[in-house]
Amino acid sequence: MRAGRFAIVSMFLCILVIFTGGCETEIKNVAHNRPSIEFTSIAVAGAGDPDKLSAIRGRVAGAKPGQQIVIYAKGETAWWVQPFANQPFTKIQPDSQWQNSTHPGTQYAALLVGPDFHPPLTPEVLPTEGVFATAVTHGGLPFWRKWWFPLICVFGGVLAVFGFYRLRLHQLTKTLNLRFEERLAERMRVAQELHDTLLQGMVSASMQLDVAVDRLPVDSPVHPSLSHILQLMRQVIDEGRNTLRGLRSSESIHDVKLAFLRIPQELGVSDVNYRVIVEGSFTPLQTVIRDEVYSIGREALVNAFRHSGASNIEAALEYAPSRLRVVIRDNGCGINGEVIRLGKDGHWGLSGMRERAERIGAKFKVSSGPSVGTEVDLSVPSHIAFQFQPSDTRWGWLSKLKLRMLQAGLPKGESRRLG
Repeated sequence: MRAGRFAIVSMFLCILVIFTGGCETEIKNVAHNRPSIEFTSIAVAGAGDPDKLSAIRGRVAGAKPGQQIVIYAKGETAWWVQPFANQPFTKIQPDSQWQNSTHPGTQYAALLVGPDFHPPLTPEVLPTEGVFATAVTHGGLPFWRKWWFPLICVFGGVLAVFGFYRLRLHQLTKTLNLRFEERLAERMRVAQELHDTLLQGMVSASMQLDVAVDRLPVDSPVHPSLSHILQLMRQVIDEGRNTLRGLRSSESIHDVKLAFLRIPQELGVSDVNYRVIVEGSFTPLQTVIRDEVYSIGREALVNAFRHSGASNIEAALEYAPSRLRVVIRDNGCGINGEVIRLGKDGHWGLSGMRERAERIGAKFKVSSGPSVGTEVDLSVPSHIAFQFQPSDTRWGWLSKLKLRMLQAGLPKGESRRLG
């Protein structure tokens, strides 16, 4: 009996627990199935302009047939039904979406109401009676007041300035390159004409004068004068050939350092301590810039070898991210300050170097003194001098490849390190 009673009580308790659990689950499901509203697009916040409307959208979950949305926008002290007093309801679409227009407000509210709801037009507090769900949100800021707008403006301004700078730099570089190409073609034409006319004429005249001097008696009174004139003509011819070699250097120059190393050999100088120093990594130069830099450096070195009486001459090349710098130094007798400023009558070396530097947009400076020798300093901006910027790692492999090719093509006596 006791066992039977215990079994009956146990079964009753189990049935009670089952029914109780089922009731709790049903209550929870009912609670979870309460309708809700959310905004999917918020109107911009404003000060209640009656002539301005903006879109507002949302979505409803758990709405029943016949229910609608009432939208409010909050002004300074009260809520205003939207979009108009005679159009207070917003229909819910079959996909549970709703959308309408609203006047600007600091806050927006969406109320889910039944078909018999009569919304107050300007309540100070949102209604709750007859309202099944409510959602309230602050108005969105206009894009020019959002935190990212000043950053975009600053970034856009920087991009505009940088773009204008790059465009202007490209235009200037293109203009300079066109001028350089024209000057190079003109220089080659002048060199060809000088070689075919003046120099060949001087060579022909010197040969005829040499024959005439040989036919004169040794004791002729004009023999010394003609021999001196013949010697001067030979010297002029040698200098003319050196000048033409400089004018036509673009056909043989591949690296300024190598060209500088050959200058003493071209001049026939061997009793001067001379060296060429390179700082930084070798970077290919624009063709015309390379020729102009070589011409300026060559003129400075020729002056140092021939006129300074120096025992030590140095040519330094600096390949920097911001510039190409060429410095020619010697420990010779120096140059008079007046000559540095105004030049010397009948000599165009310094003025020619200055003009070349100005034409390529470079800085040119000469420093000299009786006890310190002479220093010629040439500085060319990187965007003018280099085919591409030294800091541009995308082209680093090309520079190294060209450097190795140059080193491989050098004679054994000139295969020094280039960087």
